[in-house]
Amino acid sequence: MSKITVGLDIGFAQIKVVALAKDKEQFKLVSMGSIPSPQPGMISDTDTDLEALAINIKKLLSTSKIDTKEVVAALPESRVFTRIIDDLPYLSDNELSSAIRYASEEFIPMALSEVNLNWQVLLRSQPKTPNARTVALVIASPKRMVSKYIRVLQMAGLAPSVLETETIAVTRSLVGNNEFSPSTLIVQMGATTTDFTAVSKGLIWLTRSISTGGMTLTRSLAQHFNFEINQSEQYKKIYGLMEDQLEGKIFEVLKPIIDIIAGEGKRVIQAFETKSPHEPVKRIVLSGGGAKMPGLVRYLANILGLEVQEADPWFSIIKDKDLVSKLAAEAPAYSVAVGLALRED
Repeated sequence: MSKITVGLDIGFAQIKVVALAKDKEQFKLVSMGSIPSPQPGMISDTDTDLEALAINIKKLLSTSKIDTKEVVAALPESRVFTRIIDDLPYLSDNELSSAIRYASEEFIPMALSEVNLNWQVLLRSQPKTPNARTVALVIASPKRMVSKYIRVLQMAGLAPSVLETETIAVTRSLVGNNEFSPSTLIVQMGATTTDFTAVSKGLIWLTRSISTGGMTLTRSLAQHFNFEINQSEQYKKIYGLMEDQLEGKIFEVLKPIIDIIAGEGKRVIQAFETKSPHEPVKRIVLSGGGAKMPGLVRYLANILGLEVQEADPWFSIIKDKDLVSKLAAEAPAYSVAVGLALRED
């Protein structure tokens, strides 16, 4: 019996689940599904709101026919502190531990005793070489937030085997650890934030998160046209950035917000290329629920001058033929959940 891994993505707008079974060296889709997140969800600290969230998670797993209790879940990038520390000399593991704790105090705006500190060595040159250095990816997760996630999952009758960041999950599903894939900027467009991840040789080298997401676009349409939120959401999904639709009126309202996202993407690319001039970013992959907006791929390709493509986390996964078009229709929204289910310990 092949082991089934379950990835659970508790987003602000939607909760998504993916169950995969590993067969030899390939993963096969067992089940997947999504359900709206009750508001305010994880943002709240009240028992009633967290119980409502747990009930929806339970309902989602039940309708998706997933009875595995062990899940891999994601922490939102905007709530964790991620940094690449690249100015360290060659350090042994013991030396690195204290150096990272010291360096972390600069970018973590809370006491180190209040966070779980994890790191991964990205690069360590030979000790005796000139300019020998150590580069590490450091992630600090606030303990209060982690315990809230664990509590909600336990309320839903689940046992979290791992909690990792959305960025790590998305990188796994879209780039994997393929060191031959071109340097890539992943733009994860969620409901409340947009996260940027520069990936090269299968490793994360730079991350950034801004509080401009799909809801910002929806609210600006609602305000401008005096629409209800649901109506704005529909207009955004149907017309998006298509200049030739509705005399370009929707485009004109959405463009300044998309320009903020594009501008941040540009800055992340420049910051990455300054540190890695021999690894220029060759492509941008749009992920998350907002990636499917009509006209977005073309608009960003024009403005950034790079190849832009929609994320397809299903590309290496075996799936039933009759599911292919359904999966393609909402592929970018499942990047986190697929990446979580692909995790192997």
